Amino acid sequence: MNDDVAFGAVLDRVAELLHRHIGLRCESALYSRLRRAVRDEAAAHGVDVEGYLAMLTPGSPVMQRLQNRITVQETAFFRHPEQFETLARHILPTLRPPVRIWSAACSNGQEPYSLAMLLDESGVDGSVIATDLSTSAVQRAAEGRYSSRELTGLSPERIARYLTRTGQSWEVNRAISDRVTVFRHNLLDPIPERVKSCQVVFCRNVLIYFSPQHAKIFLDRLADAMQRRVWLFLSSTETIWQVSGRYEAVRINEGFVHRNREAGTPAAGPPARPPAMPENRRFTGRKVTARTPVPAAPPAPPRPPDHAEQAALAARVGQEALSAGDCGSAVVEFRKWAYLTPDDVMAHVHLGLALEAAGERSSARRAYSVARQVLVTVDPAHVEGAMEGFAVDELARFLHGKNQECEK
Repeated sequence: MNDDVAFGAVLDRVAELLHRHIGLRCESALYSRLRRAVRDEAAAHGVDVEGYLAMLTPGSPVMQRLQNRITVQETAFFRHPEQFETLARHILPTLRPPVRIWSAACSNGQEPYSLAMLLDESGVDGSVIATDLSTSAVQRAAEGRYSSRELTGLSPERIARYLTRTGQSWEVNRAISDRVTVFRHNLLDPIPERVKSCQVVFCRNVLIYFSPQHAKIFLDRLADAMQRRVWLFLSSTETIWQVSGRYEAVRINEGFVHRNREAGTPAAGPPARPPAMPENRRFTGRKVTARTPVPAAPPAPPRPPDHAEQAALAARVGQEALSAGDCGSAVVEFRKWAYLTPDDVMAHVHLGLALEAAGERSSARRAYSVARQVLVTVDPAHVEGAMEGFAVDELARFLHGKNQECEK
């Protein structure tokens, strides 16, 4: 076995360990980073890659160092401000204080501190729990100290109000940092006790790196553990209906927020048809009285549904089919959706996901390629409308990764 083949075998084993213990899918976008990390960490420990693999035991400092290097720590203050606006205007006013928010996978801390600032601006008594798998990220979040270039997303007014210049850095003021508690947590571990009373969960740009089975483990565990129904914020490129039926999507303005269903509530299906009122009864506004039957007027011919209505129906039926594990029917419905609204990028994305779930990787790759083409060729305003306010740049990265994954 030559060196390249041996190194590839070690990388595959390391990727398997990361997948098993933290749910990470080392797709092509992360594989080059993993290659560099394994080579550098082996050299730092003075061993070859096989020796390094032997040191990667669960819970060891060696494994933690690798997790710190391989996990993505891309974030910013008030990233995707429309979600913070939704929280401030439509959700916070409905919650009973003190409000508790979980920033899961908080990275270097900009998200939980943004949430704490929002609570302060809204005059809401509340706190934020911030967790991350990376110990280096947890340390940075706990310090609450950032360079000038890391203040992206903060207005000059917020900087003046909530941060203090300390040398070359900016430090979050005590009034905000006191609202935030930071500690390490692996999302595949049981939900921490102190999180179970939270009313809002921010878990953005995390599930896209999970395998479907690990995403389901986390989502189902979250639904089981929380003491109340919670508002779950995901990133614009993350869909969960294909892995868990425990949540419902609630449209607010141009986006969606998810809520865990009440215990015993089935996944949403088509609305039940109300029972027909007997022909010899009529509603007067106060009571039901009898009357003599009269010939009914001939029914008006049904109006044929337009393409948009047919597409919406196909999208809903396809989602229900995929949630029930019927990938074949889901593919049929999503193909119909994509045919009826070819400029709807999400139609092609969902078709790709259904084809991938059905094991048709080459067809899934074609669907993802069409979605990417829609992103770059269709009028941006039209694309953003079809995406229901989702972020174009994040979806482009997601589709690129999916395309490469399906080429393997």
